[in-house]
Amino acid sequence: MNETKKHKATVIKSVNKMMTNKGLVRSYMKGATTIQSLNNKGIKLAKPL
Repeated sequence: MNETKKHKATVIKSVNKMMTNKGLVRSYMKGATTIQSLNNKGIKLAKPL
């Protein structure tokens, strides 16, 4: 039971980080955020072929 709570907390933490990253990428696509700020946050975008 205690291990399940630890895993649940880890999943919740990961989902929160994913949501903030998603918001930052959306703001970059709209032109409100620079690529440098994304790189500073640790977000790397894929380079198209």
